[in-house]
This record gives sequence, C-alpha cells and structure tokens, in this order.
Amino acid sequence: MAANRGSTSLAYPARPARRLLVLLAGIVGLGLALPGAAQAQIKVRKADCFVEADGRIAINGVCEFLTDARSYGTGGFRLATYENGYLRYGVVVAVASPGSGTATWNETPGGKPDEGPSESVTSAGACWTGPRSRTCAWKIGEGRPGFPGGGVAPAPGIGAPRTADCLIEVRGAARIDGPCQFRSDAGQDGAGGFEVRSYARGGLDFIARLTRDSRDPQTATAFWNERPGAPQATAPLGTLVPKGPCWEGAGARLCVWQAGQSREASDRPGADPGRAPPAETPPAETARPASPPVPRDNAGTGETPPGMVLKLTFKGRCESLVVDGEDITASCAPSARNASTTGSARAEFVFGTTDDREVSFLASAKGWVEGGTLRQPIDEVMYEERGQSLLVKAKGVCEMPNPMGGPVVITCSAQTSNSAYTVRFRTDGGKPVLERSSPG
Repeated sequence: MAANRGSTSLAYPARPARRLLVLLAGIVGLGLALPGAAQAQIKVRKADCFVEADGRIAINGVCEFLTDARSYGTGGFRLATYENGYLRYGVVVAVASPGSGTATWNETPGGKPDEGPSESVTSAGACWTGPRSRTCAWKIGEGRPGFPGGGVAPAPGIGAPRTADCLIEVRGAARIDGPCQFRSDAGQDGAGGFEVRSYARGGLDFIARLTRDSRDPQTATAFWNERPGAPQATAPLGTLVPKGPCWEGAGARLCVWQAGQSREASDRPGADPGRAPPAETPPAETARPASPPVPRDNAGTGETPPGMVLKLTFKGRCESLVVDGEDITASCAPSARNASTTGSARAEFVFGTTDDREVSFLASAKGWVEGGTLRQPIDEVMYEERGQSLLVKAKGVCEMPNPMGGPVVITCSAQTSNSAYTVRFRTDGGKPVLERSSPG
C-alpha cells in the first residue's frame, strides 16, 4: 500500500449537506449565548511550569495555565509567561486522544505559540513529551514530583504516603535509586515541599526532605538523615533549584517520578533531566530496532534478509476510529495490520472499515522500543476509498506493545494542519498472521 502513496488523489467524500445545515441552524439558535458558553469552557490559573524546546528552557517557574476544551480538547491547555504585560513565551498542548496530543510553541519572545514549531507529544505524569520538547505543569507548592497525570497536580497538603520512583544523589553518590515512599507537604507557611523515604532489610534506610522558600518558590532547602536508619532528616543538603523533574544544588540532587513513569534521560548522573531523548537517538538503555517484533527466518543466518516486506495482520476489536475529525467507529473493521521493510525506516499501520474504506498511518523515520512498546513517529496519513487515495502531511505517533504474548492495545494519533486522525484497536490475543514478500 505504501507504494501507492500519492498516485491518485481525491477530495474527501462530501459529508451530507444536512449536517452543515443543522450546524448552521444550531449556531443561529444559540445567538448571543454562544460567547458565554465558550467562555464557560475557559479557566485560567497560576501553575508551576517547565517548558523546554530544542534544548532551550523557555519557562521554568510560575506561569499562566489556561484550559479550554473547545480549543485544545479535553485535557489540553496553554502555558504562558508575560513581561510588562506582554506575552513572552508560550506553549499550547492540544489533546487529540487520552495521553496523546500535539505541542506547539513560540521560538522567540512575543511570537504566537500556536503558529510556531509543533510535534506530537505523549503524557507521562505531569509532563507532555516529544522528540524536541517537554511541557510540564504542577500545582504551585506541589514540589514537582511528577504526580499525577497530565495537567496541574492536586491541591497541596499533607498527602498520604504513596509509592514513587526516586533518585537522591549526595556528593555524587546515589543514596536512593528506585522505589521510595513519597509524601507531599504544603508546610505551615504554604511554601510546599515533599519528603521521600527508602527502606532496606525491612527497616528505614534513607530520608530526604525538601522545603520551598515561601518568598521564592523556585528556591528550596533540603535535608537528609545522612546515616541509614536515622529517624530524622537534619543534615543540610544546601540550596536547590528546580530542573525538570528534579531539584539540584551544589552537592545534592533530588528527583521524583510517578511509579512506572519513564525517567528517560534524567536517571543518568550529569544528564539534563529536562530534555527528552531525540527520536533518532533514543537513550542507549531503551533503544531497540524499530521493526515490529516478529519471528525471524530460521534459514541461513537466522536473520530476515534486507528488502523483505513484513506484514502482520491482527484480529480483534476496533474501540475507536476518527478520520478527518469524524468518528466512524461504528464501521471500523475487526482487523488491522502493520507493515515494514527490513533495512528501511518506512512503516505503516493500516485500519479498515466494513464498507471498504481504509486509513493508513505512515512513517518514514525510525521508531524505537521503550518498556516493551514500539513507539513509531508518524509523518503522513493516507485515506483510501473505491480505489482512490488522498495523502496528507501529519504529525503523530503509533504505539504497539509486543503482540506475541497476548491481547494488546494498538493506538495511533496524528494531527494534520486542520484535522485529527486517531484509532484504538485491541487485539484478541491470538498470534498475528505474518506474511513475507519481496518489495515491488
């Protein structure tokens, strides 16, 4: 199918005229009430923000956090900072489906955030991350722990202990590196902070506590118990400042992630925790070949020869399919396929309908496997109907866990210049059918 890209073009099938008439009638019927309804969707508040794009930190501190489901989708938002009443830096995260969206930002102060560079991003904890950018927002006083899902974290207070993933370094040595007990604490002055504890051999091991300065929330002091098992964190760690999901100082570094959340590049001493790994060069510890996880040939060297087209066909249930912004889940077919060519970065995820339509998410850049899931950047979408096709540029990502071990959920989400394409397909757990063929 990839070989037919752009061979024939057509306009998208015209949607019934009555839909347009109904829409216009609805707008007329709303009259002057429409602005009020739209305004009710918009909420503005202050948040603790971190925005980095192309290796440059644009926002690192208090910013304006604006939500508008009508403009940015459910869970979408805009972050912005101002100087002398004028916009300085901003970023928009438009959510196309749960956990997946598009981030757009301004590269120079004063530019329009929604007209700058953009890329597909996915959520992890309080951050939305893509190959070039990371956008995070926390409730002021939360202490940047990365809890919970995207958006502003819950109101601070003396929170109940919860399991987290921690990295505490003191004078270059890791004292806590792995599961920990995390507790947020607003403190008596409301400045906010948190405490983490680790346990070993059935007892308390290390404690670290951070308290933010009530006059300057971007500065904090930290203490630890210094001796394993000591019940109080009284040894000073000095002054720390936020950097991505971490707080860092001259001799200490405190980082907290949601349990199960990828640390990405932040877990390596000396690495910049605010920068996401580029799609072309993912971290060495998570990088894997981007080809789908399929069986190898047993003949010869045991490797699939270069130039071989590999096609996996899955059976299951299509849970959601949106094409050009239109929900056509009702006609989504109970099968899907993934195809790639060995020795090439090109790949595609294809989903059909019971009335012989087809939408393909196409890739020309290598993906990578992280946590057992293939993450494949998408740069084009093709729509086909009655032997004709339309190819459009898009930005997005497809994710596919290893399908050989049971039921998995395959998701794709891509955004064109003016519309969205998303799919969610759950396999039935059966072994997918593998077909091999020569190219051409």
